[in-house]
Amino acid sequence: MAVDDLERSLNAEVAKTLVRLFEDGRINRKGGTLIFSAHSPEMLDEFDRRDCIFVARNHNGISADCLCNFPCSGDIIKSEAYRSSFFGGTAPSYESYLQLRKSLCMR
Repeated sequence: MAVDDLERSLNAEVAKTLVRLFEDGRINRKGGTLIFSAHSPEMLDEFDRRDCIFVARNHNGISADCLCNFPCSGDIIKSEAYRSSFFGGTAPSYESYLQLRKSLCMR
């Protein structure tokens, strides 16, 4: 099953529950796969595995990189790392914000 922007139409907890249903072998007996995109960094915290998560970044161009390629210990909160741009290119730069603000003020 493929779902674009999983948590957009669902309550965040409902979206997390849906993901957990696919992970539960007693429920997902035939091994169905859920492929989804999400805009909420908190969805990153739902997974122990990192080899099945791809993070969109704007780092010298837009790319999608596997989370397993980033240094990330077990005690790091993945959503906070994403928000703080620990992975690089996942948060807007302050310089870009200043440039946007300056260009809008010139109009």
